[in-house]
Amino acid sequence: MKTYSLKSISKPVSAIGLGTMIFHPDTKQRDFSLLNAFVDNGGTYIDTAEVYGAVEEHGYSEMVIGDWLEANPEIRENIVLATKGLITGYCAPLHPGGAKVNPESVHRAIDGSLERLKTDYLDIWMFHRDDLSQPVGPLVDALDEEVKKGRIRAYGASNWSTERIQEAIDYARANGKAEMMSSSPHFSLAKANEPFWQETVVTSEKDKQWFTQNDFPLVAWSALGRGFFAKGDRQDTSDEDLVRVFYSDDNFERKERATELAQHKNLNMFEMALAYVLNQPFPVIALNGAETPEQVKTSLHAASLTLTQAEVDWLDLTSDNKPF
Repeated sequence: MKTYSLKSISKPVSAIGLGTMIFHPDTKQRDFSLLNAFVDNGGTYIDTAEVYGAVEEHGYSEMVIGDWLEANPEIRENIVLATKGLITGYCAPLHPGGAKVNPESVHRAIDGSLERLKTDYLDIWMFHRDDLSQPVGPLVDALDEEVKKGRIRAYGASNWSTERIQEAIDYARANGKAEMMSSSPHFSLAKANEPFWQETVVTSEKDKQWFTQNDFPLVAWSALGRGFFAKGDRQDTSDEDLVRVFYSDDNFERKERATELAQHKNLNMFEMALAYVLNQPFPVIALNGAETPEQVKTSLHAASLTLTQAEVDWLDLTSDNKPF
């Protein structure tokens, strides 16, 4: 299992993270089986969010994980628990009037996540969205306060631009505050034609250069292209979002190449698509929302796969020289 050592995190961080967007009390036994399969096979990074779980009442995913931790207290010190909060206007049951990206909401979001997850600290707390009308300084100050209290070990941001992240890092360094230590944009072998949701960030080539230059950890959501590699088919246009975001001649060529290279290596296409995400010149944690224990095991196997630069370039269509 490929792992990383991340700033402020004393535990090994697995290169594959378990995505828990689908977790719900109605499927608790299934969800427990996914969590157990993940940790039993070497996974440590578990990703959730206050908004995951339902439309009318949020926090269900965190609640399921909290119940699992309560039933298995010995596991807590072996996992890296990461959650996200504050999608502007969402989560009205948790944030009266809707969530806002501001210091007061940061503290309230962490209060709620700690309660639902039944833990006294979070390994990583991340902004789920940005609000460019808010200056970064007070936001960094609020998270630095949470680090000093011991309620979080580190913090990051999902769907923030690299420019905004750099601004936050610069402020922290200039003022002796805890620095942001991870970013979670969309990143996959299948390149998005446009963002899947409003106010989300898709990793660009310029962004990849920034992550490389700064050796900055990228937590890739939708690392398998929201199901493109499973069900993307030129003849099937029934999934409007999948068509809108991922259907392109280039992506279907990437899928064909991933299939061909996987067959050459006696792997499956999903392992190959994840291997591409992980074989980058910067640290990547690939999130995978598995639905069965077998899918969990398959994704974790991808963390042990090494691709040559020639293979990465061929998969990404930056080279037409077949590497085998």
